[in-house]
Amino acid sequence: MSAAHRYALLASALLTLALGYLAPWAVPNRVFGGEGALLNPFGSLIPPGSLPEAYRADWLALGYAFLAWVLLILGAAFLKTPRFLLVLSALGLLLFALTAFLFYGSVHSVNAEALAQGLPPHRLPLKRFALGLGAYAWLLESVFLLLLYRLLLPGGLAALVRRRGAVVPLAALGLSSLVGGGVVAFLRPGLGQGEGLRQAVMLKLDLVTYTFQLLYSPLVDLSGFLQALLLATPLVFTGLSVALAFRAGLFNIGAPGQLILGGIAAMLVGVYLPGPRWLVLPLALLSAALAGALWGGLPGWLKARFGAHEVINTIMLNYVASSLFLFLISANEYKFFGQTLYLPFKYPGYEARSYEIRPEARLPHWTDLVAPGGHLSFALPLAFLFALSGYGLFRKTPGHRALGAAFGFALGYLLGGVFPGPPVALSPSLTSVRLNGAFLLALASAFWVHLLVFKTASGYELRAMGLAPKAAEYGGVALGRKMGWAMALAGALAGLAATHYVLGGGIDEYRLKQSLPYSVGFDGIAVALMGQNTPLGVLLSAFLFGVLLTGGLQLNLQLGISRELVAVLQALIVLFIATGGFLPRYFTDPLRAAEVELQAERSGSQGEKGGG
Repeated sequence: MSAAHRYALLASALLTLALGYLAPWAVPNRVFGGEGALLNPFGSLIPPGSLPEAYRADWLALGYAFLAWVLLILGAAFLKTPRFLLVLSALGLLLFALTAFLFYGSVHSVNAEALAQGLPPHRLPLKRFALGLGAYAWLLESVFLLLLYRLLLPGGLAALVRRRGAVVPLAALGLSSLVGGGVVAFLRPGLGQGEGLRQAVMLKLDLVTYTFQLLYSPLVDLSGFLQALLLATPLVFTGLSVALAFRAGLFNIGAPGQLILGGIAAMLVGVYLPGPRWLVLPLALLSAALAGALWGGLPGWLKARFGAHEVINTIMLNYVASSLFLFLISANEYKFFGQTLYLPFKYPGYEARSYEIRPEARLPHWTDLVAPGGHLSFALPLAFLFALSGYGLFRKTPGHRALGAAFGFALGYLLGGVFPGPPVALSPSLTSVRLNGAFLLALASAFWVHLLVFKTASGYELRAMGLAPKAAEYGGVALGRKMGWAMALAGALAGLAATHYVLGGGIDEYRLKQSLPYSVGFDGIAVALMGQNTPLGVLLSAFLFGVLLTGGLQLNLQLGISRELVAVLQALIVLFIATGGFLPRYFTDPLRAAEVELQAERSGSQGEKGGG
């Protein structure tokens, strides 16, 4: 173990010890405003009347095991073998799991006794209970020990560098959370009243912990989870749009305008084209994609033909699209040079909105996909299962993988619809979430982008153009044509984002409205950056932003903290990703990363020769 690793281990152990002493380990009861009973093995802060007499916190005796564990970590810093770190990591994870099990068991025993006495569920004595930062310190330190152990193994650094696509975003997320937590602690007083410096620090740490627990609360609540998927759906489209352009060495900042054009086209087809559902709905989706492709391909053609920078062109086209948008739905008549122009698009009334989308052009609500007619459907689970099977069956034949997955999805969906599932009753809090079929379309788009960029010759040319345009042109890539197609495809993805709002009623109505949130086109830049311009990364980062946006509602409701904190976190994530998470250069520079991996291979080969 080098001196740097030893100092890092000592610092982490001391920080864990400080958090274990200062931060609450658990909050068994918390009122709506945030104040709660803070339990700590080395001195709790319990407001009068906040805990019932029946509650027993015998599990706090684990604090002695915590002290012994930290002392072992301090001793391990002076050992030469890293294997002890693995043992300590496993022990820490075991102790954290035991702490969580005993704490939640103590809470549920009190609430179960209250229910047995006839108390209604909404009047349970212990509410909003959760572990605190002191307990999570065990988990965080255990993960750090495991990471350090892997780093000390032969080739450990190279293995970490190979996963830099996940390391950099996670580092950026961690740094942004630290800064965001510091901002909250500085601007807002603690949750309750305490005496002395230690209790004041405990209240501040509880405030920061509860803030992030509220932000991430949609992960443990089904209604919040669905709402997070609802908000993530358009971000997937716009994130894929920006990421695809980035892969081609282009900056598509015109996703808002492309989304607007997609919404206009979807509205025109959805309102004014009669016909059966199997025809009108696909045409509405196709029109949204084509309109977005037109608005994205135009700056691509201008760059290829005249060398005009795509950033300037797409920004200007955003203004043109928004003006056209307002022109169509703000009024029914305009006067030009003494002549009156009548437009049929605006719905009568003061609000700028279109006529309602025909029922046959609407995307299905999530309840119609999961539980049509009040019965659980096996269509979607079987569709995804068959799609994976079809993809795996043809994985060695590149030209047929997508067809196999598509055929498997269709077959599974049809078979799943034949067999009705058990009846299911969904609560109003779930049915009110306006998640719709655009989410499935977003997943399909991510899969298609993955196949295009990483599994086709055209995608290889696109990536080559993004990395080294001159070399790609020397290799036979038609740069001008490729630029135009890349921007057109990026625009099509952004145009499809509008279907979530217009055809899926993602906000409140099946209409094109002035309140169309086309700013998600700009949010797609942050999603693509955090997702490292990969389809899977875009899906995960879009879902993360959806969780934060949903949790921000609870944050504002319970603690009075503005939802703008989410915007601050998003901005900090972009900032720290731009700086590479302040990680060493080999995490951000492909050449440095290749040097690290090559050095690890040489060290491994020399070790094998020496062993032989």
